[in-house]
Amino acid sequence: MRYVLSRIGQAAIVVCVISVGAFFALRLTAGDPARIRGQVFTQESVLQSYREQFGTDKPIIVQLFNTIGGMFRGDFGTSFRYEVPVLDILLPALGNTLLLGGIALAISFVLATVLGTLSARYPTSLIARFSSLLAIVGQSAPLFWVSLLLISLFAMNLGWFPPGGLDSWKSLVLPVTALTLSILPSQMRVLISGVRKELGEDYVRSARAFGLSESKIGFVYVYRNAVLPLMTVIGVDMGTVLGGVIVAEMVFNYPGLGSVALNAMNARDYPLIQGVTIIAAVTFVLINLIVDLLYTVVNPRVRLGKAA
Repeated sequence: MRYVLSRIGQAAIVVCVISVGAFFALRLTAGDPARIRGQVFTQESVLQSYREQFGTDKPIIVQLFNTIGGMFRGDFGTSFRYEVPVLDILLPALGNTLLLGGIALAISFVLATVLGTLSARYPTSLIARFSSLLAIVGQSAPLFWVSLLLISLFAMNLGWFPPGGLDSWKSLVLPVTALTLSILPSQMRVLISGVRKELGEDYVRSARAFGLSESKIGFVYVYRNAVLPLMTVIGVDMGTVLGGVIVAEMVFNYPGLGSVALNAMNARDYPLIQGVTIIAAVTFVLINLIVDLLYTVVNPRVRLGKAA
């Protein structure tokens, strides 16, 4: 229990630091949102009225405390551009982003498990060679290039799938494919390395000596130990997934956090940019927290070591 509370406390501190950092970064670098609303030749009195409306006329410390206080109340403010509560914009976009990223992560995990395990057990097989080629292509090809290639081939030339948007399940196929190819190589290589290492351990030879089947040895003992580094990689990959999702959303015109963030930055929409940053940070921290807790379930020695 102490370990869980400790990890939750660390996660809360990380989110707070990111929130404060985002607040000051926006104020120091993003410019005046009133001028974006008022254009070039707007009178200063009109610009001042916009600043009063946005709350940017107050001292920066007052703005910081107002922002933090609102966050604790679940109020992320009102969008400067759309003039609606920020959460009303972010929650649907977050759902779309999690849908895209979650499907890609689940598919990559399954593929990494199957291809990685078979490649480790049969290193000279056709599957091992295919996995190696897939890992090289996925790791060397930029996500935006793969996305454009998929659009050109399967949307423009063959017409099998729509080039963008979110109208049906078909709209998810191309962005999910592009994102899966970008995160699969690291997971697959970690699992291949882990399985090969575990297959050389003494307990595997002992299990074979006791007459246990290769399938039971592989999936009950070897895979359970080899999957531990993979769980860590998945937690780290969440940053890559969120970043990759944003890139894929922009290429495929997908209505997620990436599109919201781009429009918010162009409009100097402080509350919306802060909301995107905080929501992304909370999502990343929560998923890593869940991975850490699952790690202790699979390997209780981690929990005991932390508690000691």
